[in-house]
Amino acid sequence: MIYYEHFCPEHIGMVLTIATCITLVLLWSRKQDGKKTDILACALSVLLFCAEATQDILAYREGFEVRDFLPFHLCNLGIFVNLLASFTKGKVSSYFSEVSLVLIMPGAIGAILFPDWNYRPFWDWLNFTIFFTHLLLVLIPLLFLVKDRTHVRFSHFWYSLLFMLVVVPPIYWYDMHFDNNYMFLQWPVSGSPLEWVYNLSDGKHYILGLFFLLVGVLLFEYALITGLRVLVRKLRGKKSTS
Repeated sequence: MIYYEHFCPEHIGMVLTIATCITLVLLWSRKQDGKKTDILACALSVLLFCAEATQDILAYREGFEVRDFLPFHLCNLGIFVNLLASFTKGKVSSYFSEVSLVLIMPGAIGAILFPDWNYRPFWDWLNFTIFFTHLLLVLIPLLFLVKDRTHVRFSHFWYSLLFMLVVVPPIYWYDMHFDNNYMFLQWPVSGSPLEWVYNLSDGKHYILGLFFLLVGVLLFEYALITGLRVLVRKLRGKKSTS
């Protein structure tokens, strides 16, 4: 049963609320030094883990089976990616913070826009908890970007592909053997871009279609970020010469 449709008034209100909260935190963080932002990122990463754990415990007590809420969705994996990005340094932190920004964050945004948890009433506790965890999955990598902890380069294009190459095969094997749909590798969320991919591929080449979708999204992100970086440099150059 579907309790609310995508982009119904309640859903739109939630999306706007999430966008407002993220904007306010980012505006605040721009005025803070790097140390305070690092502490905030660490605190939010731990909060994200605790919120997800609490959600799973409550879901289990409500009657869900353990195999139904294993941390195998891309957004669930983002919990651990953000912990590694927050509590490590150097190349390890740089790698995971970039994966969080260009891979996990778009997935979280997609989930917020096309939630597959609308089988629960909108005002249900689980619905609000999941929206909250996805808010953090968008906010944390943006904090890294705003405070220049993430250095996105086209030469890093392979970062996310390597991550997916490591995590997708075992999760796909699990889905096939235990009839689950983690990372939506067997069937898409209804009404989402994944359904468009499924229909275009006639279902037979769905996984291949997902791969091309991933590559397309990554190319767009890296081109956008690179273009914005060049634009900012030009604007700064004009200011310095004026």
